[in-house]
Amino acid sequence: MFQDRGLYAVHGFSASDGWMHRFKQRFGLRVKAVTGEKASVNVEAYLNFKKVLQKKIQEMQLSLSQVFNADESALFIKLLATRSVVTCDETVASGRKQNKTRYTFMPCSNIDGSLKLPLYFICTAAKPRGINIEELPVSYNHSKKAWMTRLLFRQWFHEEFVPAVRKFSAERGLEPKALLVLDNCTSHYDVDESLQSDDGLIQVIYFPPNVTAECQPMDQAVINAIKRKYKRKLMLALILENEHLSFEERLKKINLQQCISWLATSWEEISDKTIRNSWKKLIDGLPEDAVNVDSKAADDDFKALVSRIDSLAGTKTSEQDIDLWIKDQVYDGDHNPDWVTSEVFSDDEILSSVLKKDQPEMQEEWLVDTEDGSNSFDTSITSTGDPDFGDAIKSIDCLVRYMKHDVAEVCRLNALRSKITEVEWLKRAC
Repeated sequence: MFQDRGLYAVHGFSASDGWMHRFKQRFGLRVKAVTGEKASVNVEAYLNFKKVLQKKIQEMQLSLSQVFNADESALFIKLLATRSVVTCDETVASGRKQNKTRYTFMPCSNIDGSLKLPLYFICTAAKPRGINIEELPVSYNHSKKAWMTRLLFRQWFHEEFVPAVRKFSAERGLEPKALLVLDNCTSHYDVDESLQSDDGLIQVIYFPPNVTAECQPMDQAVINAIKRKYKRKLMLALILENEHLSFEERLKKINLQQCISWLATSWEEISDKTIRNSWKKLIDGLPEDAVNVDSKAADDDFKALVSRIDSLAGTKTSEQDIDLWIKDQVYDGDHNPDWVTSEVFSDDEILSSVLKKDQPEMQEEWLVDTEDGSNSFDTSITSTGDPDFGDAIKSIDCLVRYMKHDVAEVCRLNALRSKITEVEWLKRAC
């Protein structure tokens, strides 16, 4: 073997990426990355930051409703919780290639949950086929790889966060000032430019390195709670809707507009208590909230849904798989994390994107389920007695199309649609 190595060196052998990939596959080798953050938490920096934050709040004379946190997370929007989610070989579980379409979303809220901004949702298409982005229940934007960029974040801060804070302050009779707590990733932080409102009353403070996994509020159960609610809605739709179709066809029927609606509704369902609890590692003296006694029942219900999906899809999912799935801890072929949410583009990439404005926008093949974007259900209701589940869903979908120009009403109708689906699931579970 050593002689061969010398021979390769003499002949100037250089392994290509493809050769290296096949070599690792042949001998079962993987390049594993350390993905956990808590092991590297700087406890001293965390405790010091708590003091700095408290001092900053006192200096600015802020109430709990004037301190905010925002954080991005990846969402693999149609991925299911099978074993193939976290292994290199995607054909082991069911012979079906998993859909790893990934987008980025960012929740933002103040400490007491009295102001929850619309979710910031980053896709890859500027104008998704069949969707009017002005009618979506999220703040929609796009980038080349659905990442948060410095440009997008500054746009969100000045055009959405600052106006929302000022409107909220006026409604509450407060001085229009606030503090936004952020991690110091490159899309948030710029050493050459401080991020604040034009009057300096709305400011930003950054976590020090290696502390966000321990104390960032949106990381403390909020984002996972949103994902859990979203994935429950996805599973309910796959189980209960389009029952005459195969599982693969049901999955294809799920479109981007549905997914965005589920995600926005999931964010709306996050309680003030959940948000307030997420700040307890940063803010001392917050009120104690009662423990949720229904958490075990909710876990059992979630596992029952996963089990039903396994039955339909011919897969087998462990509790560890479920946990990784909720957190969207998805890996690439080398077992490296595949859930990156932010990157700063180079000047050349930014220039290229501006100069190529007239080129066709990127389209995902599953953005809508039919050419005209219509819903998969036909609108006729044939039953003459009490309406069944299918009739109720058809009626809601018809109303959504009729009210499509009224965003608030569409959000309420989609929330009702989700409620109807949950009620049907509970009926069948009895």
